[in-house]
Amino acid sequence: MIDVHCHLEYMKNIDEVVKEAMQKMLAIITSVADPEDFDKIMKIQNKYPDFVFVSAGFHPERMDKYTDDAIDAYLDLIQKNNEKLVAIGEIGLDYSWVKDEKKQERSKRIFMKFIKLAKELKKPLVIHSRNGERNAITEVLDILEKEKAKHVVMHCFSGSNTELKRALELGYYISFATLVCRSDKHKRLAEATPIEKMLLETDAPWLDPFSKELVNRPWNIKESAKVLAGIKNVPEEKIIEKTNENARKIFSLKA
Repeated sequence: MIDVHCHLEYMKNIDEVVKEAMQKMLAIITSVADPEDFDKIMKIQNKYPDFVFVSAGFHPERMDKYTDDAIDAYLDLIQKNNEKLVAIGEIGLDYSWVKDEKKQERSKRIFMKFIKLAKELKKPLVIHSRNGERNAITEVLDILEKEKAKHVVMHCFSGSNTELKRALELGYYISFATLVCRSDKHKRLAEATPIEKMLLETDAPWLDPFSKELVNRPWNIKESAKVLAGIKNVPEEKIIEKTNENARKIFSLKA
């Protein structure tokens, strides 16, 4: 099993989590959503280089903490560590957290910088998109299509069926978090998504399949695989096998 999106930096006893995951899984991709966590995660990656892989991005919610110069310095840091990264993200728009119109425009400018960097580094993009009073998901898809982004993962996708269809037509992968275990909407989205375009993630420590506490762990993607197998009427092993194959392809993993 491969968890394509979690946040090790927010878990207690990271080494214990990684060592247990190594007994149950093939690989973990941990996503840096805040620049202050980059060094911490790179140390973990250096410690487990054949199991823990890193995607580096910037969560729109963190925007107020950083000046434009600080974000540019972070982009330079990512570029210098390019060879140790498998993707750029999570990055995108979140109008649930970012409600002010001027801040929303700034978040778009930041988003564009990361898209440009991903192109330069020839890395896939991991996209965070969440609606608020305005439709961030459609705006994200508009930007990605305009920028001709080809290698894209829609992290924990929560759009409409129309937006899902558009993302699939653009060739993007749809990453299903463990939220699918308890969300009827995500089950419906899974039903409309071909297995060939599915990925498994936990977003751990968030989105535990059984609890609303921050106790989710990477190996819980097995619970998602069970749910998706039921939706697709295929063996659980097929879901795991195909999502592993998809993860290797989009992230160039050798796990």
